[in-house]
Amino acid sequence: MMNPSTGTTTGRKPYFTLAASLAVASLSLTGCYSAAEEDWDAIAVGEDGVVGSVELRSFLLVAEDEGRPGRLLGTLNNESAEPVDITITDDDDEVRITVPADSQYPLDTNEVIFETVDDAPGARTSITATTPDGTEALSIPVVDGTLERYEPYLPN
Repeated sequence: MMNPSTGTTTGRKPYFTLAASLAVASLSLTGCYSAAEEDWDAIAVGEDGVVGSVELRSFLLVAEDEGRPGRLLGTLNNESAEPVDITITDDDDEVRITVPADSQYPLDTNEVIFETVDDAPGARTSITATTPDGTEALSIPVVDGTLERYEPYLPN
């Protein structure tokens, strides 16, 4: 800062610059810290899609191994005023579900089993969801019971 009586600068400018730099760094670190504190269990690992008025949220398959039975997990969300029939298929399985009007149909409490899973845990497998309004192909993850939260969903 310029001293008007002497025409020289005072030492305030470097301190102001240092204080401003520290404030910016502090805000940046706070943002990084909160991201590191994120609740990783809340992050969905499945695949999302939409068929007509039905949203498919966080779809995945839980299976011990390729060729074994697999449980489909995720949530179907019907945003229409009418119930919607949806068919979900892979290469050799087909399941039909009626999703009530204006509601969700969670697959963690409504068991849907594929007789055989076409891919091993760690891979992605293809499914197709079909309603009277269209078709959606998804590539969904296959997981096993290695992660504790999926162990209860392994088919017997």
